[in-house]
Amino acid sequence: MEARILGPLSISDGHRTIPVNSGRQRALLAALLAKPNQPLSVEHLIEVLWGRYPPDNARVALRTYVMRLRQALGDELGGRIVTRPQGYQIRAEVHEVDLLMFQRHAMSARSAVREGDWGAAAGELQRALGLWSGEPFTEVPSASLRERELPHLEQLYQRTLELHYEAQLALGHHDDIVLELERAVESHPFRERFWAQLMTALYRSRRKGDALAAFQRIRRELIKELGSEPGLELQQLHLAILKNDETLVAPQVSEEPEVRQQAIESPAMVPRQLPAAPCHFTGRVDGLRVLNRALSQTQREDRTAASIVVIGGIGGIGKTALAVHWAHQVADLFPDGQLFLNLRGFETSDNPIEPETALRSLLNALGVPESRFPAQLEAQAALFRSVLADKRVLLILDNVRDTEQVIPLIPASSGCLTVISSRNQLTGLLVSTGAQSIRLGPLRMDETAKLIEDFVGDERVKAEPEAISTMVAMSECIPLAASILASMTLSQPSLRLADFVEMFEETLSALDRLETGDTATSMRSLLHGSYRHLTDDGRRLLRFFGLHHGNQVTTAAAATLAGMSLANTHKALTHLARNHLVENVRPGQYSMHDLVRSFAAEVVNQEELEADRRLASNRVLDYYLHNIHRAVGLLMPTRRLTPLPTLQRGVLTAHFQTVAEAGAWFEDNRSSIIAALLKAQDDGFPNHMWRIVEGLAPFLEWLGHWHDWYRVAKNTVDVTCALGDPYAEGIARLEFGSAGDLLDPTGEDAEPELVRALALFEEIGDISGQARTHHRLSVYSGRRHRKHECRHHAERAFDLHTKDDNPGGQAEARNALGWYFASFGDYDTAVSACREALTLNRESGNLAGEADVWDSLAYAYQSSGDLDAAEECYRQVIPMDEQLPRLRHRYNKAETLSRYGDLRQELGDTVGALQLWRKAQELLEELNHPLRDAVHQKIHSMLGQ
Repeated sequence: MEARILGPLSISDGHRTIPVNSGRQRALLAALLAKPNQPLSVEHLIEVLWGRYPPDNARVALRTYVMRLRQALGDELGGRIVTRPQGYQIRAEVHEVDLLMFQRHAMSARSAVREGDWGAAAGELQRALGLWSGEPFTEVPSASLRERELPHLEQLYQRTLELHYEAQLALGHHDDIVLELERAVESHPFRERFWAQLMTALYRSRRKGDALAAFQRIRRELIKELGSEPGLELQQLHLAILKNDETLVAPQVSEEPEVRQQAIESPAMVPRQLPAAPCHFTGRVDGLRVLNRALSQTQREDRTAASIVVIGGIGGIGKTALAVHWAHQVADLFPDGQLFLNLRGFETSDNPIEPETALRSLLNALGVPESRFPAQLEAQAALFRSVLADKRVLLILDNVRDTEQVIPLIPASSGCLTVISSRNQLTGLLVSTGAQSIRLGPLRMDETAKLIEDFVGDERVKAEPEAISTMVAMSECIPLAASILASMTLSQPSLRLADFVEMFEETLSALDRLETGDTATSMRSLLHGSYRHLTDDGRRLLRFFGLHHGNQVTTAAAATLAGMSLANTHKALTHLARNHLVENVRPGQYSMHDLVRSFAAEVVNQEELEADRRLASNRVLDYYLHNIHRAVGLLMPTRRLTPLPTLQRGVLTAHFQTVAEAGAWFEDNRSSIIAALLKAQDDGFPNHMWRIVEGLAPFLEWLGHWHDWYRVAKNTVDVTCALGDPYAEGIARLEFGSAGDLLDPTGEDAEPELVRALALFEEIGDISGQARTHHRLSVYSGRRHRKHECRHHAERAFDLHTKDDNPGGQAEARNALGWYFASFGDYDTAVSACREALTLNRESGNLAGEADVWDSLAYAYQSSGDLDAAEECYRQVIPMDEQLPRLRHRYNKAETLSRYGDLRQELGDTVGALQLWRKAQELLEELNHPLRDAVHQKIHSMLGQ
């Protein structure tokens, strides 16, 4: 076993690191490793996992987490977790846990100090401190554990660090530790021992003034913040420095002074730090153009400002590859050097390089001796700018976390060019410096195919082009993902690409498919690095996106899903967009890559309870359902939908002021509603399916999305049959049959569905359902020229709507009778039925229904040859259509304009006919409606004549 808690939590069986993905399992493991070989009480572990407000079943849940942790660790390591009367403990040898090793090295160092062996002590202390790789418990979701253990570990570390500096001073290495001590006092400004050691190191480095200034700094801070003078040790040291006390003299250093002087004065090499150029690079033409434009600016004689380019995008999108590929092409144009520094801003170790450390590295690369490094960050940055003044240097700062990390590292020389890559948009940097920005998205499909082909070779590509296409789709055109899939095929060149594709497809998780076992190239690790650096609200929202179905989400839907306020959701979405985890495709509308959604799905299952996940899924389905009903109520007030259940807490409802707002809401949410509906059964909410389909149907019918209507209705039929609810099944079959009728106007498949729906509504005595189904059957019969059946169903629909006190439904039934009887040539019946429908609509104030009837009358008169009467009807309906809701009546208006064009053609007005058809075609194109092709054919035929 090899376990580490002095930094990122990890545990290995000696061959591989064992992933512990569950947040509470990580917390449990960390608590046990913080006290190895010590039993921890059940109460203590419950507090670690749930804080002060554990669930009622906490003891049972703890046993479950212990069991799952043992399973995750495997038989050998899992067996190390043993049950004790008091609770649980983990058995470990000293060499197996970094904390135990740290304590052993520190104890040995203290023993060496007591024996006066500072050399041995220094070695032990360096080995102890080398075990620390960052702040413990940062990725462990337990505030209780951090509150209990971190203070003790920090004190342990600081005491050991103090002893390390003491050993270095005793060995005469004062010059080497000045910078380290400067950082120590910055991090711990009231730890007087660090200040005493800094003053001693400065004095021994012949910097008496700086040593005295350090005393004044700490004295001012103590008086200002704590209202007290420095302690006795510091005051006595201050006095000794003033007197040049001989006891402060450093011990002799073994290294020869002239050798050190030669090292300082030896000429520095020109830095050539660029990593190897990527072997396979394709696309990114726009990004290369921006970089070349920035390069040309550095070559202008009148240029006074430094050139900066920021390359942004999600992890794995190819930011570093673009920067390094381009840098190798132009390296010769920067004769004073090319610097490259990975600032580790988003690595999972959560150990980004501080600006001071970065500046020290850059200054070292430029040949500046450490003895010249100032103590303060501002002074270091100024020295860096001074060194680069009048030089031509290319600087690539990779994996930048935020603006604050990178600002001090930017040269001011107009001959220098700084290229920055980050998963953060670095908005502050763009604003403050005027930097140029490159936002990298996925490659084009052909570029992704080229990238994969470069890996696998021409012969395999030519043999299996379909496999390449599948790999492109699996990669989502993200360069790292494509490279991982392609490189996996190189391990067994004898296998066909199709064999690999089959293996990839059998791996259900997209992230498992792209797992390399290397944190630098694993998509999961890259995304986890971004996730850990988000705000709390950003992480919560991203997690809950794992429960969202569909490619896009609105701000209100996201807020409902995550149970957050609109204001906080807007801030979180902006934060996620700045970190390239979502994309703001238009105001209030966001999308994300499928790989990000896969990651979110993993995290939400690991970090959220099942009950909370279910509530979130329920909330978002309720959001869509209730707002669909509100929109239908505004757009089609005569349409009667099934009453809704009570709205649960946390669901945001839209307050549509106008019909246009309701229509816009539907268009923004349509794809997400359909996706959520199709997954509602899997999510455990089958009753939402038929309710949503019922409200969704009018929109899908008006907008011509008949295939979507058919698909969701068919799925809903399958689900409602299993529910055993005849009303729900009746609704589903009614919509399925209606959609099928539109898609296949001559086929017979829709009729059994409508007949079955009617039987179900009759069985339970639902009048409204019977009326609506009879209406659909009258339309079905009319489209197939079944005159008797059409009249029967239209009359039944009218009678049932009358019984149900629904004048809108009565008018609709009469209008359908009028329309289809006009198509049968029975014009008297058609006109009579339409006139009755017109009266009903006028009496109920239904302007939309009135417009529909005028259109039917125009069709009836036009079909009968009474063109003047038809013309008068068209003049009535067209102004009405202009007043009516755009969403619903774009199609109605287009249909009317198309037939009016036919009338104008009959009257010999070809110009007028063309104008009307073109208007109709424009509306149908907006809707992407299937009928646009028929109108286009009319225009083509006339122009062809």
